[in-house]
Amino acid sequence: MSKKFYELTPDERLLALNLKEDIRLSLSSRQSPVNAQMVENYISDFRMPMGVVHDILIDEQHFSVPMAIEEPSVVAAANNGAKMLSNGVHVIMADTAMIGQMLLIGAAGVDEFIDLHRDEIFAKAKQAKPSIYKRGGGLRDVRVRNISKTETSVDFIIDTKDAMGANIVNTILEAELPLFEKFVPLGVILSNYATNQLVTVTGDVDFERIGGREVAQKIVALNHFSKNDPYRATTENKGLFNGISAVVLATGNDWRAVEASGHAYASRDGQYRGLVTWTILNGKLHGELTLPISVGTVGGAISAMPDAKQALSIIGDVNADTLRGVILSVGLAQNLAALKSIASGGIQRGHMRMQYRALAMQVGAKTDEITAIVSRLISLSYVDASVAKKILMEIRNEPKN
Repeated sequence: MSKKFYELTPDERLLALNLKEDIRLSLSSRQSPVNAQMVENYISDFRMPMGVVHDILIDEQHFSVPMAIEEPSVVAAANNGAKMLSNGVHVIMADTAMIGQMLLIGAAGVDEFIDLHRDEIFAKAKQAKPSIYKRGGGLRDVRVRNISKTETSVDFIIDTKDAMGANIVNTILEAELPLFEKFVPLGVILSNYATNQLVTVTGDVDFERIGGREVAQKIVALNHFSKNDPYRATTENKGLFNGISAVVLATGNDWRAVEASGHAYASRDGQYRGLVTWTILNGKLHGELTLPISVGTVGGAISAMPDAKQALSIIGDVNADTLRGVILSVGLAQNLAALKSIASGGIQRGHMRMQYRALAMQVGAKTDEITAIVSRLISLSYVDASVAKKILMEIRNEPKN
């Protein structure tokens, strides 16, 4: 009896895909025994470039921060923004916890039931996940939200400490199901809309750092568009998440959950708006970003993946709350750099320099040829692969000193 695809080894799966031999061998060479246990139908690892914000000042402490991203110029922009935020970034944070939902239809009397059985509910949670209680976390509160005339969410507020906590929350929720059996729950699941994990970062920028008051005023005006125009807001928030998601990914956290939560928060008043706010305050450009963000420094993929642990070591021995502040600080720096570039005449020049590096490699340039090709491409009004290839050939045919 032949094996099913998921029962095959990674190399057997590659053979079943009928790939060209050079592609199959390349994919096979990038396999990892650890990552083979992370996903089903594993065949290989997909590598992502990782750069670093070399120095960003957050609450009087200097951090280096890893960023995993394929988009050109993002890491450079984050470093530039960090330099402009020379006064440092300040983090404001309340106690953080995750939200788990028990979804009910026609749940008359659930409020009274929870009040009557509160001690039992909390005991069930502790019994389900004693390890999180040993670390000082666990169930903090149970609340009822009436979503519509017939729909109710029982929200379990759970402190997961330094773990992102999805498994912790879902384990506790499933343990609570028998207690609520008479309400016939539709199901239980954590919510990625992390409104109990709101973090705010603020930063002040001296006018001379960005080219003067006029540039600062342009940044404020550009940012104001994102508060009223969802087209501009979408692009501005995408740029913000260039920075945020790159750090989330590098540290082994769930960038999809962070982005989903952020976009939901951007729409909290019924219109999608930019998440960062820039104003002129006390003679400086003042930036502020508030975002719900769930990340961890232990557990799950973070503990299983050596790459994630190594990336976290670049930041230092930090807890989850500190990591939240670091991630949003990089986002604020990223947003500042993008707006400053637009206000100063255009974002394209720096971006295209990195694009041209990729184009040079695409046409076969060697490492020591890339800089020369880029310097010539950047001066041209029209560039494509044929132009880059022609310049490469010219460079190779030039007499060597």
